[in-house]
Amino acid sequence: MIVNTTIKNQKYRISFDVNLKKFIKRNLNNYYKVAILTDNNLYKIYKDILKIKGLLVLKIKPGETSKSHIVKNRLDEELLRSKFNRNSLLIGLGGGVVGDLTGFIAATLLRGVDLIHIPTSLVAIVDSSIGGKTGINSNMGKNLIGSFYNPTEIVVNTKFLETLPDKEIRQGLGEIIKYGIIKDLKLFRKLESSNVRFMENNKKDIASILKKCMEIKIKVVQKDFKESDLRSILNFGHTIGHAIEKLYSYKKSHGDCIGVGMAIESILAHEYFDLKHEDLLKIINILDKFGLRRVTYNINQVELLLDYMQLDKKNKGSSITFSLPCKIGTIMKIKDKHTVEVSRKTIKKVLIKYLNEFKNI
Repeated sequence: MIVNTTIKNQKYRISFDVNLKKFIKRNLNNYYKVAILTDNNLYKIYKDILKIKGLLVLKIKPGETSKSHIVKNRLDEELLRSKFNRNSLLIGLGGGVVGDLTGFIAATLLRGVDLIHIPTSLVAIVDSSIGGKTGINSNMGKNLIGSFYNPTEIVVNTKFLETLPDKEIRQGLGEIIKYGIIKDLKLFRKLESSNVRFMENNKKDIASILKKCMEIKIKVVQKDFKESDLRSILNFGHTIGHAIEKLYSYKKSHGDCIGVGMAIESILAHEYFDLKHEDLLKIINILDKFGLRRVTYNINQVELLLDYMQLDKKNKGSSITFSLPCKIGTIMKIKDKHTVEVSRKTIKKVLIKYLNEFKNI
């Protein structure tokens, strides 16, 4: 698959199920230096593949805490000590954390070196590896420091999914459900009728779902790379979801938090906008089908959640910005914009309503 971008003369390739050892060796011949960044857990699994002469292997601790200034600075210095120049390549082998961090290092080291993503999680395959968003976290919130920077290639090996525990598959399903809600009713219905144990579905069905999600994200990003409007629809569920992640100091998984975020933002869309009650219940039901409303909060944490939401990157004033569905498969559009500003007072009412009426449905 060749992906055209809005940046002149920039394209990148998405390759499927390649031999990774041969792929890395080929790139070692094409660049002055090559480094691969992965986390400690993945290194234990794939260390035999990574034992290649001339390849620099960089390792980080798993989890969101590695997306920090401290870790980035350590890796920057290690690459510079290893005499990396602009004819060098940085490869990210891992999930969203590895991809975000690797991308940000590639974007800023020597003002830009080539980047390849090898996503190993379902979230990374269908979402975070595509679209050029890179970044690290601040003490104030998630992904607040970063850049837009495309890879030269994304390598998708679906065999990685076969080794993932159910919890990690569930995280990816949060993003897959999101795509159905924002852009594709047929995808949503397919998920409604699919096996609750996602990897036990027909392999062709799984492949078609993954491809559809990737196509949706690619098309949206091609139209709005820097998130001036349309790309905001990809953040459905994330305004509240990111705040919940921050509330738990990133100790709760991304998909689980986004699942709750989608539920609450759907209630907001129903209570104050045009989402029908029937569609709201379908969204709640599919989130529950795949176990994506496990994370919660209490009444005393509502104000703190609102504080975290006000740090969201989409906000342009004192109100909080959302992209909300008007029906399953479509995000509402008001005055030619795919976003709407909602007051803190209104969001507080919805957060409390969720606790009182929807938490235990």
